[in-house]
Amino acid sequence: MNARRLSLTLLLALTSLLASDHAPASVGATSGAARERIRFLITTVEERSGARNVISEATVEGPAGTDFQIDLQGERFKLDAQFLTDLLRPDALRVRTKLNTRRFYGYSERRLPLYEEDKQNETLELGFDEAVVLLPFGRGSDDQLKIEITPSVSAQTARLPSGKARPLEINILKESPGGIIGMRASKVPHRFVAEAMLLEDGQAVARGTSPCLLEEAQEITLQPTAQARADSQAHPLVVRLSVDEYIRSRPSDEVAIGFDIYRMTDEGRREQIAVNWAGVAALGASLGYDLNDLYAPGTGHKYELRFNIRLAADEQSD
Repeated sequence: MNARRLSLTLLLALTSLLASDHAPASVGATSGAARERIRFLITTVEERSGARNVISEATVEGPAGTDFQIDLQGERFKLDAQFLTDLLRPDALRVRTKLNTRRFYGYSERRLPLYEEDKQNETLELGFDEAVVLLPFGRGSDDQLKIEITPSVSAQTARLPSGKARPLEINILKESPGGIIGMRASKVPHRFVAEAMLLEDGQAVARGTSPCLLEEAQEITLQPTAQARADSQAHPLVVRLSVDEYIRSRPSDEVAIGFDIYRMTDEGRREQIAVNWAGVAALGASLGYDLNDLYAPGTGHKYELRFNIRLAADEQSD
Protein backbone atom coordinates (compact mmCIF):
# COMPACT_ATOMS: atom_id res chain seq x y z
CA MET A 1 0.00 0.00 0.00
CA ASN A 2 1.45 3.34 -1.07
CA ALA A 3 1.12 6.36 1.20
CA ARG A 4 1.62 10.11 1.09
CA ARG A 5 2.29 11.72 4.48
CA LEU A 6 2.20 15.30 5.71
CA SER A 7 4.63 16.65 8.29
CA LEU A 8 2.11 17.54 10.99
CA THR A 9 2.65 17.17 14.71
CA LEU A 10 -0.66 15.31 14.86
CA LEU A 11 0.47 13.08 12.02
CA LEU A 12 -2.25 13.58 9.45
CA ALA A 13 -1.72 11.22 6.53
CA LEU A 14 -3.20 10.43 3.15
CA THR A 15 -3.21 6.73 2.46
CA SER A 16 -3.93 5.12 -0.90
CA LEU A 17 -6.82 2.65 -0.85
CA LEU A 18 -6.33 1.13 -4.27
CA ALA A 19 -5.27 -2.19 -2.77
CA SER A 20 -7.55 -1.95 0.25
CA ASP A 21 -10.72 -3.85 1.05
CA HIS A 22 -12.28 -0.44 1.85
CA ALA A 23 -11.79 0.94 -1.68
CA PRO A 24 -14.96 2.74 -2.84
CA ALA A 25 -16.87 1.98 -6.01
CA SER A 26 -15.64 3.54 -9.21
CA VAL A 27 -16.75 7.14 -9.60
CA GLY A 28 -17.09 6.71 -13.33
CA ALA A 29 -19.69 4.01 -12.80
CA THR A 30 -21.85 6.24 -10.62
CA SER A 31 -24.79 8.21 -11.96
CA GLY A 32 -24.67 12.00 -12.09
CA ALA A 33 -27.44 12.33 -9.51
CA ALA A 34 -25.72 10.10 -6.96
CA ARG A 35 -22.39 11.84 -7.54
CA GLU A 36 -23.81 14.87 -5.78
CA ARG A 37 -23.92 12.96 -2.49
CA ILE A 38 -20.77 12.00 -0.58
CA ARG A 39 -20.28 9.37 2.11
CA PHE A 40 -17.49 9.43 4.71
CA LEU A 41 -16.66 6.22 6.57
CA ILE A 42 -15.03 7.10 9.92
CA THR A 43 -13.30 4.17 11.59
CA THR A 44 -11.40 4.29 14.90
CA VAL A 45 -8.85 1.51 15.18
CA GLU A 46 -6.65 0.38 18.03
CA GLU A 47 -3.51 -1.45 16.95
CA ARG A 48 -1.54 -3.49 19.48
CA SER A 49 1.50 -5.47 18.40
CA GLY A 50 0.20 -5.62 14.85
CA ALA A 51 -3.33 -6.70 15.77
CA ARG A 52 -6.12 -4.45 14.48
CA ASN A 53 -9.20 -3.86 16.64
CA VAL A 54 -12.02 -1.61 15.40
CA ILE A 55 -13.38 0.20 18.45
CA SER A 56 -15.89 2.46 16.68
CA GLU A 57 -17.25 3.02 13.19
CA ALA A 58 -19.74 5.47 11.70
CA THR A 59 -20.70 7.10 8.43
CA VAL A 60 -21.47 10.72 7.65
CA GLU A 61 -23.40 11.23 4.43
CA GLY A 62 -24.74 14.29 2.69
CA PRO A 63 -24.60 16.43 -0.45
CA ALA A 64 -21.31 17.72 -1.79
CA GLY A 65 -20.05 20.37 0.61
CA THR A 66 -21.07 18.49 3.77
CA ASP A 67 -18.86 19.38 6.74
CA PHE A 68 -18.30 17.27 9.83
CA GLN A 69 -16.51 17.29 13.17
CA ILE A 70 -14.95 14.49 15.19
CA ASP A 71 -14.53 14.85 18.97
CA LEU A 72 -12.40 12.45 20.99
CA GLN A 73 -12.61 12.97 24.75
CA GLY A 74 -10.44 10.77 26.98
CA GLU A 75 -9.21 11.15 30.52
CA ARG A 76 -5.85 12.57 29.45
CA PHE A 77 -6.43 13.70 25.87
CA LYS A 78 -8.90 15.77 23.86
CA LEU A 79 -9.12 16.02 20.07
CA ASP A 80 -11.36 18.36 18.06
CA ALA A 81 -11.04 17.77 14.31
CA GLN A 82 -13.14 19.80 11.90
CA PHE A 83 -13.41 19.01 8.19
CA LEU A 84 -14.75 21.41 5.54
CA THR A 85 -15.23 19.58 2.26
CA ASP A 86 -15.88 20.67 -1.35
CA LEU A 87 -16.20 18.57 -4.49
CA LEU A 88 -13.38 19.71 -6.79
CA ARG A 89 -13.98 17.21 -9.56
CA PRO A 90 -16.06 14.04 -9.92
CA ASP A 91 -13.06 12.08 -8.58
CA ALA A 92 -11.60 14.46 -5.97
CA LEU A 93 -12.47 16.48 -2.88
CA ARG A 94 -10.88 19.56 -1.38
CA VAL A 95 -10.70 19.05 2.37
CA ARG A 96 -9.75 21.76 4.84
CA THR A 97 -8.93 20.51 8.31
CA LYS A 98 -8.74 22.29 11.65
CA LEU A 99 -7.13 20.16 14.35
CA ASN A 100 -7.09 21.13 18.03
CA THR A 101 -5.53 18.86 20.62
CA ARG A 102 -5.03 19.03 24.38
CA ARG A 103 -2.94 16.39 26.16
CA PHE A 104 -2.25 15.99 29.85
CA TYR A 105 1.50 16.42 30.31
CA GLY A 106 2.01 16.00 34.04
CA TYR A 107 2.21 18.11 37.17
CA SER A 108 4.22 21.17 38.09
CA GLU A 109 6.40 21.42 41.21
CA ARG A 110 3.32 22.83 42.93
CA ARG A 111 1.29 19.82 41.79
CA LEU A 112 -0.75 21.82 39.29
CA PRO A 113 -1.81 19.97 36.13
CA LEU A 114 0.10 20.81 32.94
CA TYR A 115 -1.22 20.38 29.41
CA GLU A 116 0.19 20.41 25.89
CA GLU A 117 -2.01 22.19 23.34
CA ASP A 118 -1.69 22.30 19.57
CA LYS A 119 -3.68 23.90 16.73
CA GLN A 120 -3.12 23.08 13.08
CA ASN A 121 -4.80 23.88 9.78
CA GLU A 122 -4.21 21.98 6.57
CA THR A 123 -5.75 21.88 3.09
CA LEU A 124 -5.76 18.58 1.20
CA GLU A 125 -6.82 17.41 -2.22
CA LEU A 126 -8.28 13.99 -1.53
CA GLY A 127 -9.20 11.43 -4.17
CA PHE A 128 -11.79 8.74 -3.71
CA ASP A 129 -8.90 6.24 -3.70
CA GLU A 130 -7.38 7.81 -0.58
CA ALA A 131 -8.10 8.16 3.12
CA VAL A 132 -7.23 10.67 5.81
CA VAL A 133 -5.61 9.01 8.83
CA LEU A 134 -5.39 10.77 12.19
CA LEU A 135 -2.90 9.46 14.74
CA PRO A 136 -3.95 11.36 17.90
CA PHE A 137 -1.17 9.96 20.06
CA GLY A 138 1.53 10.01 17.39
CA ARG A 139 3.57 7.26 15.83
CA GLY A 140 6.53 5.32 17.13
CA SER A 141 5.32 2.44 19.27
CA ASP A 142 3.63 -0.91 18.75
CA ASP A 143 0.40 0.50 20.23
CA GLN A 144 -1.46 3.05 18.11
CA LEU A 145 -4.86 4.68 17.93
CA LYS A 146 -5.95 5.63 14.41
CA ILE A 147 -8.97 7.46 13.07
CA GLU A 148 -9.43 6.62 9.38
CA ILE A 149 -11.67 8.81 7.21
CA THR A 150 -12.54 7.27 3.86
CA PRO A 151 -14.65 9.21 1.33
CA SER A 152 -16.74 7.60 -1.38
CA VAL A 153 -19.54 8.50 -3.74
CA SER A 154 -22.85 7.59 -2.15
CA ALA A 155 -25.15 5.03 -3.71
CA GLN A 156 -28.12 7.13 -2.56
CA THR A 157 -29.71 9.73 -4.80
CA ALA A 158 -29.37 13.38 -3.82
CA ARG A 159 -33.16 13.74 -3.57
CA LEU A 160 -35.97 11.77 -1.98
CA PRO A 161 -38.82 10.34 -4.11
CA SER A 162 -40.87 13.40 -3.05
CA GLY A 163 -38.34 15.65 -4.76
CA LYS A 164 -37.02 17.16 -1.53
CA ALA A 165 -33.30 17.13 -0.84
CA ARG A 166 -32.21 14.06 1.08
CA PRO A 167 -31.12 15.17 4.59
CA LEU A 168 -27.73 14.67 6.20
CA GLU A 169 -27.23 11.29 7.85
CA ILE A 170 -24.95 10.07 10.63
CA ASN A 171 -25.10 6.32 11.07
CA ILE A 172 -23.37 4.72 14.06
CA LEU A 173 -22.22 1.29 12.92
CA LYS A 174 -20.25 0.54 16.10
CA GLU A 175 -20.44 2.81 19.13
CA SER A 176 -17.20 3.75 20.90
CA PRO A 177 -16.68 2.49 24.48
CA GLY A 178 -18.15 5.00 26.90
CA GLY A 179 -19.08 7.30 24.03
CA ILE A 180 -15.60 8.87 23.96
CA ILE A 181 -15.90 9.63 20.24
CA GLY A 182 -18.61 11.97 19.02
CA MET A 183 -19.52 13.26 15.55
CA ARG A 184 -21.48 16.18 14.13
CA ALA A 185 -22.32 17.17 10.57
CA SER A 186 -23.68 20.27 8.87
CA LYS A 187 -24.28 21.71 5.43
CA VAL A 188 -24.00 25.46 4.80
CA PRO A 189 -22.97 27.42 1.72
CA HIS A 190 -19.21 27.63 1.15
CA ARG A 191 -18.89 29.90 -1.88
CA PHE A 192 -19.56 33.62 -1.90
CA VAL A 193 -18.90 36.78 -3.90
CA ALA A 194 -17.55 39.70 -1.86
CA GLU A 195 -17.78 43.27 -3.13
CA ALA A 196 -15.86 46.09 -1.44
CA MET A 197 -16.44 49.75 -2.22
CA LEU A 198 -14.68 52.93 -1.03
CA LEU A 199 -16.92 55.99 -0.79
CA GLU A 200 -15.66 59.56 -0.70
CA ASP A 201 -18.28 62.05 0.48
CA GLY A 202 -20.94 59.46 -0.36
CA GLN A 203 -19.68 58.76 -3.90
CA ALA A 204 -18.02 55.48 -4.94
CA VAL A 205 -14.38 56.16 -5.87
CA ALA A 206 -13.03 52.57 -5.83
CA ARG A 207 -14.48 49.09 -6.18
CA GLY A 208 -13.31 45.50 -6.00
CA THR A 209 -14.98 42.10 -6.27
CA SER A 210 -13.66 38.64 -5.54
CA PRO A 211 -14.95 35.10 -5.05
CA CYS A 212 -14.55 33.90 -1.46
CA LEU A 213 -14.57 30.49 0.20
CA LEU A 214 -15.90 30.03 3.72
CA GLU A 215 -13.15 30.41 6.37
CA GLU A 216 -10.47 31.21 3.81
CA ALA A 217 -8.94 34.69 3.51
CA GLN A 218 -9.04 36.38 0.12
CA GLU A 219 -7.50 39.67 -1.02
CA ILE A 220 -9.62 42.28 -2.78
CA THR A 221 -7.91 45.16 -4.57
CA LEU A 222 -10.16 48.20 -4.92
CA GLN A 223 -9.69 49.77 -8.35
CA PRO A 224 -10.29 53.55 -8.62
CA THR A 225 -13.35 54.66 -10.58
CA ALA A 226 -13.49 57.52 -13.05
CA GLN A 227 -14.77 59.76 -10.24
CA ALA A 228 -11.70 59.16 -8.02
CA ARG A 229 -9.43 62.09 -7.24
CA ALA A 230 -5.73 61.82 -8.03
CA ASP A 231 -4.90 61.07 -4.38
CA SER A 232 -7.33 58.15 -4.30
CA GLN A 233 -5.94 56.79 -7.55
CA ALA A 234 -2.39 56.96 -6.20
CA HIS A 235 -3.23 55.21 -2.91
CA PRO A 236 -5.62 52.30 -3.65
CA LEU A 237 -6.91 50.05 -0.88
CA VAL A 238 -6.35 46.32 -0.53
CA VAL A 239 -8.65 44.36 1.79
CA ARG A 240 -7.81 40.91 3.13
CA LEU A 241 -11.23 39.47 3.92
CA SER A 242 -12.53 36.19 5.29
CA VAL A 243 -16.12 34.96 5.49
CA ASP A 244 -15.76 33.37 8.91
CA GLU A 245 -19.24 31.98 9.53
CA TYR A 246 -22.55 31.38 7.81
CA ILE A 247 -25.44 32.12 10.17
CA ARG A 248 -28.91 30.68 9.60
CA SER A 249 -31.41 33.45 10.24
CA ARG A 250 -34.73 34.81 9.05
CA PRO A 251 -35.89 36.66 7.02
CA SER A 252 -32.36 36.48 5.56
CA ASP A 253 -29.33 34.40 6.42
CA GLU A 254 -26.25 36.27 7.62
CA VAL A 255 -22.47 36.07 7.34
CA ALA A 256 -19.78 37.01 9.82
CA ILE A 257 -16.68 38.54 8.25
CA GLY A 258 -13.22 39.50 9.44
CA PHE A 259 -10.76 41.69 7.56
CA ASP A 260 -7.59 43.80 7.47
CA ILE A 261 -7.16 46.96 5.38
CA TYR A 262 -4.01 48.11 3.57
CA ARG A 263 -3.31 51.41 1.80
CA MET A 264 -0.69 51.61 -0.92
CA THR A 265 1.99 54.26 -0.27
CA ASP A 266 3.79 56.52 -2.75
CA GLU A 267 6.65 53.98 -2.74
CA GLY A 268 4.30 51.17 -3.72
CA ARG A 269 4.39 49.52 -0.29
CA ARG A 270 1.43 48.33 1.72
CA GLU A 271 0.61 50.30 4.84
CA GLN A 272 -1.72 48.51 7.23
CA ILE A 273 -4.38 50.92 8.45
CA ALA A 274 -6.80 48.48 10.13
CA VAL A 275 -6.35 45.00 11.58
CA ASN A 276 -8.79 42.36 12.85
CA TRP A 277 -11.94 44.31 12.06
CA ALA A 278 -15.14 42.31 11.94
CA GLY A 279 -18.88 42.47 11.46
CA VAL A 280 -22.11 40.62 10.69
CA ALA A 281 -24.50 41.42 7.86
CA ALA A 282 -27.42 39.85 6.03
CA LEU A 283 -26.64 38.33 2.66
CA GLY A 284 -26.87 41.00 -0.04
CA ALA A 285 -27.02 43.84 2.50
CA SER A 286 -24.44 46.62 2.83
CA LEU A 287 -22.10 46.75 5.81
CA GLY A 288 -20.20 50.03 6.23
CA TYR A 289 -17.11 51.17 8.18
CA ASP A 290 -15.93 54.73 8.86
CA LEU A 291 -12.40 55.38 7.50
CA ASN A 292 -12.30 59.16 8.10
CA ASP A 293 -9.34 58.98 10.48
CA LEU A 294 -7.51 56.21 8.63
CA TYR A 295 -7.55 56.57 4.84
CA ALA A 296 -6.79 60.26 4.17
CA PRO A 297 -6.99 62.24 7.41
CA GLY A 298 -6.79 66.00 7.18
CA THR A 299 -8.13 66.21 3.62
CA GLY A 300 -11.59 67.37 4.66
CA HIS A 301 -13.25 64.44 2.90
CA LYS A 302 -15.34 61.70 4.49
CA TYR A 303 -14.47 58.09 3.66
CA GLU A 304 -16.42 54.89 4.16
CA LEU A 305 -15.58 51.28 3.30
CA ARG A 306 -18.68 49.31 2.39
CA PHE A 307 -19.06 45.54 1.88
CA ASN A 308 -21.72 43.44 0.22
CA ILE A 309 -21.52 39.64 0.52
CA ARG A 310 -23.75 37.40 -1.59
CA LEU A 311 -23.90 33.73 -2.49
CA ALA A 312 -22.01 32.56 -5.56
CA ALA A 313 -24.21 31.86 -8.57
CA ASP A 314 -23.92 28.07 -8.19
CA GLU A 315 -24.45 28.07 -4.41
CA GLN A 316 -27.75 27.44 -2.63
CA SER A 317 -28.87 28.95 0.67
CA ASP A 318 -30.67 25.76 1.79
